[in-house]
Amino acid sequence: RMGKRKAYNVHEKLELIDRIHAGQSKAKISRDTGVPESTLQGWLKEEYKLRVFVMTVSETEGLSRKRAHTASDAPLDTAVYNWFLQERAVGTPISGPIVKAQAEKFCQELNKDNNFAASQGWLDHLRRHHGISQVKISGEIRSANSEAASTFPDKLKAYLEEEGFTEEQVYNADESSLYFKMLPAKNDEKKSEGFKQDKNRVTFLFARNKTGNHKLTPLCIGKSCQPCCFHHTNMKSLPIEYKNSKKAWMTGDIFKDWFFKSFVPSMRCYLCSKRLPEKAVLLLDNRPAHPPAESLKTIDGNIKVFYLPENTTSKIQPLKQGIIVNFKKAYRKELVTELVASDNSIIDHLKKYLLKDMMYLADKSWKSITQSCIENCWMKGLGDAFPPTEVNYTSDDDDDEEEFQCFSTDEVQKTLQNWLDSWSEMEEDLPVAETLRNEQVIAQAPDNEAEEEPEAEPATPIPTTSEAVTALTTNLAWLEAQDVDPIQTIQLRAMLQFAIKKQKNGMKQCK
Repeated sequence: RMGKRKAYNVHEKLELIDRIHAGQSKAKISRDTGVPESTLQGWLKEEYKLRVFVMTVSETEGLSRKRAHTASDAPLDTAVYNWFLQERAVGTPISGPIVKAQAEKFCQELNKDNNFAASQGWLDHLRRHHGISQVKISGEIRSANSEAASTFPDKLKAYLEEEGFTEEQVYNADESSLYFKMLPAKNDEKKSEGFKQDKNRVTFLFARNKTGNHKLTPLCIGKSCQPCCFHHTNMKSLPIEYKNSKKAWMTGDIFKDWFFKSFVPSMRCYLCSKRLPEKAVLLLDNRPAHPPAESLKTIDGNIKVFYLPENTTSKIQPLKQGIIVNFKKAYRKELVTELVASDNSIIDHLKKYLLKDMMYLADKSWKSITQSCIENCWMKGLGDAFPPTEVNYTSDDDDDEEEFQCFSTDEVQKTLQNWLDSWSEMEEDLPVAETLRNEQVIAQAPDNEAEEEPEAEPATPIPTTSEAVTALTTNLAWLEAQDVDPIQTIQLRAMLQFAIKKQKNGMKQCK
């Protein structure tokens, strides 16, 4: 039992935070450890800061500290470290003198002391602060690596057996961009009337386990910090997680945040429901926005990442073997169905089609990917790493014609299918993360963050409670006259009762 008046170090704080995420109540942990519940709540609020600190210090020096202090020159430290991670990810040859020269260049561009000299002591401090075991990095061949792709499944199999991971505990995550309003075009016209395509581009991060039983909520990355369509919206009620970056691309900070705040808790909850040990491995490709493996693991080391070999993802990454393609085709079918059914013109409908609307279609499309499709894609890419199964890979989009039978004519169905095909061509290999130039690396330093571009979407005023009651009453009367599942009527009645209760409470407060 820990003493009640003890000063806890970073390692101990994170251990207790992990227990909370594992499902233990703060009251029980408080009884076991003597730490007040209010203190535990405070640590939870500081969790991200604590985890980032752990990622950027060596184990022997950092985890025993009582407080998470940061570097004395945070902008320079951040710029050099981000540059180092980017160059390491792409295999650029780096040595100590190169790092020191780059630091001096960044220092000048940050308008710091012109007399600054990156000494060996400064370099050693940088290494200790960020837990870098060595600075020297050898260059790597950037061409497609067929040999590594063919040998990796056997290496992965040995690793999984050694670590004791079951198929339920093996995950893959990958990003993909999506122009969520894109209209198909067979000509050279780059822009559609009324809106710019670039503002309609988002990046999705998808993750699922090998069996296909655990479907993590996708993460959507847009440009705006607070899109107008999210005003008056409880973000926790949305079916898709949302983050933002200046170019709507994945960044190292966003990925770390997703790993510790979304992936780890969701995975632990799922494995607990399956009565399996709370340990897992996440397979990733080597893109610059993905932090090094040593910075993506829980404090107990049970949840970690394993990187695929360089330049092999098109051949062996499971999500790239058809899962993401099928998601996009499912999304496009949903959007085209909505466009054709609308009373408005396509352009007018798309002008009113907002980021929030896209999230609901994307959620429906992601959930439509079948378990068999997921497992088949895993076996297609990494089959030799797992016990053999009967693989009968078929695309989930074989029912395109059936999907649009309600629109009757062969010409309409043919047009819709042509749209789907042209969409696939236009979105091939869209970027999801950028290789930053020096000025962009500096712009990410703490004191130099640029403001996000505001979203030019119309803000819809939130309906009053009385308007909601009236609308729900009308909707219920209509639904009760339809041939629908009783559960749908029950759900709508529950919504109406909730609105009526809110209306009564509002009247009481006015008295």
